[in-house]
Amino acid sequence: MVGTGEQTTGGQAAGNRDGDGSSGELRRLLDVSRLRHTAELAALRRQLLDAQKAASLGELLGTTAHEFNNALTTILNYARMGLRHRDQPTRDKALERILSAGTRAAKIAASILNMSRPGSSRFEPTNLELLLEDVLVLLERELMKYRVQVEREFGPVPRVSANPSQLQQVLINLLVNGRQAMSGGGRLILRLSQDESLGVVDLLVRDTGCGMTQDVMRRMFDPHYSTKSGPDATGKGGSGLGLTACREIIEGHRGRIRVESAPGKGTAITIRLPAIKPAA
Repeated sequence: MVGTGEQTTGGQAAGNRDGDGSSGELRRLLDVSRLRHTAELAALRRQLLDAQKAASLGELLGTTAHEFNNALTTILNYARMGLRHRDQPTRDKALERILSAGTRAAKIAASILNMSRPGSSRFEPTNLELLLEDVLVLLERELMKYRVQVEREFGPVPRVSANPSQLQQVLINLLVNGRQAMSGGGRLILRLSQDESLGVVDLLVRDTGCGMTQDVMRRMFDPHYSTKSGPDATGKGGSGLGLTACREIIEGHRGRIRVESAPGKGTAITIRLPAIKPAA
């Protein structure tokens, strides 16, 4: 009887060990599966951002190509004028116009190259004022065409640690949305400020357009949600992915995005990003 009892106890212990082994193996498999799904989700998010970036770049190419062609036409015309006229004042004027148009063409090309460079997760110290100016170079002709006046209110702010290409994508999206909200023209206010006590930089994009209802504001960051029925006069429509991607990018920068709007009173979107602390 005692021997039998001892054998039974030993069998139970072996069974427990087998059970513990099975549970451990199951946990290991679940952990591997969870890591794999996390990696796949991160890859899909990167693909979504790359697709959104490609769409934004494609929409800009027509505008920037036209603007680049205008710069080249100016250069060629003034070069011909300088060759025809031998007097020094005319040649000086031609050279000044050629330099101005060439500088503008170089800015357009640099902005496009910066935006189209391969996606990277690398963060670097970023000057938001320079980044905004690059975006405005790309959108200047479109904004002028639709009678949108840009007002810059740039206070001195520290740099932020950011992925410039991703932030450029966010800014283009917000500025184009603001322009589309002002079908009859209006004002686009861009403001840079900082809160030293919180160690943050605020970037404000405010339009004087149609504004949004509370219902639209609640849903504006939902995937695939859009209030745009189709392409506008520039061929730009709305997939509903733009603002979703914007929020993901900003949150990936440890930042926040805040929206204030009311029907008929325009929309103000504030991006808050951590500032780089100055060296001691």
